[in-house]
Amino acid sequence: MSDDDGLLGLIQSHLQRYPASDIMDIYKLLHQATFGPGHLIASKKHAREWLEREAELLTPSAREPLVERIHPEGDIVRIHLRPYLALGGKLKLLLDAFVRSAGQVQGDHDLMARRWSFFVGECHTDGALAGRFDVPGALLFGRIRARENWPAMHHSPGYVAAYKPYYRVLTRGEAVDLCGQLKVPFEIV
Repeated sequence: MSDDDGLLGLIQSHLQRYPASDIMDIYKLLHQATFGPGHLIASKKHAREWLEREAELLTPSAREPLVERIHPEGDIVRIHLRPYLALGGKLKLLLDAFVRSAGQVQGDHDLMARRWSFFVGECHTDGALAGRFDVPGALLFGRIRARENWPAMHHSPGYVAAYKPYYRVLTRGEAVDLCGQLKVPFEIV
């Protein structure tokens, strides 16, 4: 499978799983696949407080997958908080894995630009995502983000309302280790 096939498959699987996704959510997916969680670690104390606050807001549940692929080859994943906590996961272990993951991923602005360009290409009339996203809007969105040096963004309001996402981005290796500590199989969707 080519890099483009893997990227297209990743985007399509997320659109199928999260049909309320808009262009901001595809951007966030590609950004996380490229830069990992590093943008979220201004300080470990702040990251811990944010994680604790989110954990207080949700109800643990096993109705969503624990591990979700957000990288074409599966090198970076999301660990969803609801199933993690339902399995008895400890916030400190997740936080430590999150911080270690941030140090393991080196973002590449050129790669992000190529991934965005590929996405826009697939939005054209002959692409696999034709009709799903507005091409001029996707082009403009990408130009603005590129001028801003590809910053991290939040999910769209529609995505947040529909899915109430609570997760942490980890490298695959950290996620495998975390699943081992939980004594659950590492299964990635």
